[in-house]
Amino acid sequence: MLKRYGTPPKRGIPYTRRPGAYVILPIGDGILLTYQDGEEREFQLPGGGVDAGEHPIPALHREVIEETVLPLYRRGMPLKSRERIRT
Repeated sequence: MLKRYGTPPKRGIPYTRRPGAYVILPIGDGILLTYQDGEEREFQLPGGGVDAGEHPIPALHREVIEETVLPLYRRGMPLKSRERIRT
C-alpha cells in the first residue's frame, strides 16, 4: 500500500476503494505534471480513477485529456476523450 498524503479519511464514513491509473509522460527534458491549486497545493502525475467496467488504458487517456486539455495521439491521429481503445 502506498503512503497516503492529504486529509485522512473521516471515521464512520464508508469509503469504496477505486482503482486508479497514472502516467509519467516525458516532455522534452522533463515530465508532464498537473498542479492542484487549493488548500493544499501540489503537483501530481496526470491520471485518476478508473470507472467500473472501464479498462485502465482508456481511463488513463480520458483522465490525461480531462486534466490537461492536451490532445493525445495514437498513430498520428488525435484521440478523443471518450474513445474506446482496443487493448
